[in-house]
Amino acid sequence: MTCSEAKDACLHWQFQREHSRVELVHKLQAKNVDEAVISQVIGELVEQGLQSDARYIESFVRSRYTKGHGIAQIRLELGLQGISGDKLNQCLAEYDWDELLEKVHGKKFGEGLPSTPKDYAARFRFLSQRGFEQDRIQAFMRRFSRSDD
Repeated sequence: MTCSEAKDACLHWQFQREHSRVELVHKLQAKNVDEAVISQVIGELVEQGLQSDARYIESFVRSRYTKGHGIAQIRLELGLQGISGDKLNQCLAEYDWDELLEKVHGKKFGEGLPSTPKDYAARFRFLSQRGFEQDRIQAFMRRFSRSDD
């Protein structure tokens, strides 16, 4: 694949959705593109502002937040892609995770307290699997139980 063809492929992928630098590298490697060509193409895209890991992080976090996923899940998914650091932390800080936790809980379980320890455990497990941190869930459950008093 020539440099021009590799760039066209990257642009096609970028126009479908935002991709991280690592994703583009992996896609080009899967097409057996030479490492020098990959490096040049990705460098050009970054220089021209057509690829940005910061934009990718923002897009990814917004997408997962909208789907009701918590911080731990998002960090795990991005970590598997080799993405972490200050930009991710800044992006995560822009969202109200307590509000999302309450919304996700309400959508699944409705209003009302867990009636049994088994019910409490089921709710806790569900929220953990959605990627919410244990201390945030515990604080929510305490607030939740006090609000019904």
